[in-house]
Amino acid sequence: MIKKILLIVLIFSSISFAQNEIEVFIIDSYVTPKLPHKVMVSFFTNEMVKSKIKFEGNSFLIVSNDYQEDHKFELELSKLKYDSTSIAFVIETEDSSGRKEVSEEYDLYLNEEYNIPIKDKSYLNQMCLGAVTYLIPSIAITSNGNKLNYSLTKEFPIISFYNAGYNYPSSYVGIEYSYIFNVPARNYLRVGYKYIFQTKYIKYISPGINATTNFSGFNGISPEITFGLFKFDETFTFYARYRYNLKPSNFNENFSELSIGLFASAISFNF
Repeated sequence: MIKKILLIVLIFSSISFAQNEIEVFIIDSYVTPKLPHKVMVSFFTNEMVKSKIKFEGNSFLIVSNDYQEDHKFELELSKLKYDSTSIAFVIETEDSSGRKEVSEEYDLYLNEEYNIPIKDKSYLNQMCLGAVTYLIPSIAITSNGNKLNYSLTKEFPIISFYNAGYNYPSSYVGIEYSYIFNVPARNYLRVGYKYIFQTKYIKYISPGINATTNFSGFNGISPEITFGLFKFDETFTFYARYRYNLKPSNFNENFSELSIGLFASAISFNF
């Protein structure tokens, strides 16, 4: 009984705390294709506030000098410092009582088709390092209830679907290859659809479903859940994933899988 009461108090406290927070909802964040390239950011808040914006490596810039809910920012790209095709930014808000809050981190993407020059020549080295990091496989442990095995897995997002102003795709279709050590059939191929819910406490939660085959009799489905924990080098997100591989025709061959790795959807067809 005491545990139930404490749980109810905790829930109401969390709701009350959440209601007191200043929420920022990004509507658009993009760079105009025509010269001069301009940064355009628009967002709204759940209460009347003043607002500022800060791009990584730059100072705070004023968005709204008076209290309002709808906020729009415009600036020529040439006035910003940047060294890659992705610029992280945050929003600072201030309510009428003087309380200030800083939002979660968002990303502004510079479309490579615009031929926008990178202002830091070290970008080439960063790009090479990013390419190497992108190819690092995930490490996994598999279990069928009797034996633990290790495996290496690499997922490649093929088609990503974006909503305006979000750091991650809202969903994506990916293809994945896995190599499981010390088992008769070691090669697995999966094609799956993953949905991404961004959260305030970790980067995202992503449920998904895959069609799975090992080309040797295992043909089934693999439901999964992924937790994006924190960003790495602004492009990659470190994640933990649980997956259950199900063969409907023979449940004895089902196995669980726990993996950690890096997620990036930059190299995909984006919609």
